[in-house]
Amino acid sequence: MGKKRLRVEALLAAAASPVPPPAADLVPDPTLAADLFPEDLPRLLGLLGRADLYLQDEVEVALHPTLTRVWSRAGRAGQRRVQAPGTNAKQYGFGLVDWRDGTLDFELADGRRAAPLCAQLRRAVARSRSRGRIAMVILDNLGIHTPKGSRLLRGLLEELGEDLVLVYTPTYDPDANRIEWLWRALRRTVTHTHRRRTLTELLADAQRWAHTITPAQVLSQIGSPFAPDQQPPVGEVLNHAA
Repeated sequence: MGKKRLRVEALLAAAASPVPPPAADLVPDPTLAADLFPEDLPRLLGLLGRADLYLQDEVEVALHPTLTRVWSRAGRAGQRRVQAPGTNAKQYGFGLVDWRDGTLDFELADGRRAAPLCAQLRRAVARSRSRGRIAMVILDNLGIHTPKGSRLLRGLLEELGEDLVLVYTPTYDPDANRIEWLWRALRRTVTHTHRRRTLTELLADAQRWAHTITPAQVLSQIGSPFAPDQQPPVGEVLNHAA
């Protein structure tokens, strides 16, 4: 476990405590503290007591169906047929989840761009400000997520100051951001082996999924310690009839 992964895991664990524990208590092996301990972890833990902790990421919603295992009758005649469109039209879902209460902010955009990301971060900051708190957001190292890669985000960070704190996961470590686990539920319900003929229909399915999944179900999917023990199935069964 590297420093970035430890930083993320420590914040997720500490957020479950009414009072964040000392940073040293969150290092899995004290003998490795010098190698693993992130220098900014004490500062982040100090902010966590007055911060809402969010997870942010994007997911592709593409007309070309994603394929997975499905039950079918034996033989070629019994196999399920999934039509692939000639043009793979797509949009991207921008998602942001409150780690503690499961509130999901989900919006679609025509690309992974800084403008919808910054709009989503503004909504998170406005929500947290209304609660007398700051917004701390865990996200990956995609260019639009970093002030180095996005002038728009750099300006937003300068404008909002301490009201918005970004924490980055390691490069090429999708499981470090638990919202990736939520996208598995979206794919199972919306994009896996779907039979929609138009992107408009598929995007409506994605929006319906995002607006029908409950905060408790979100918490269950992302492995939050705040999730209830028993959860109903995620979302509604969507009609994928042609």
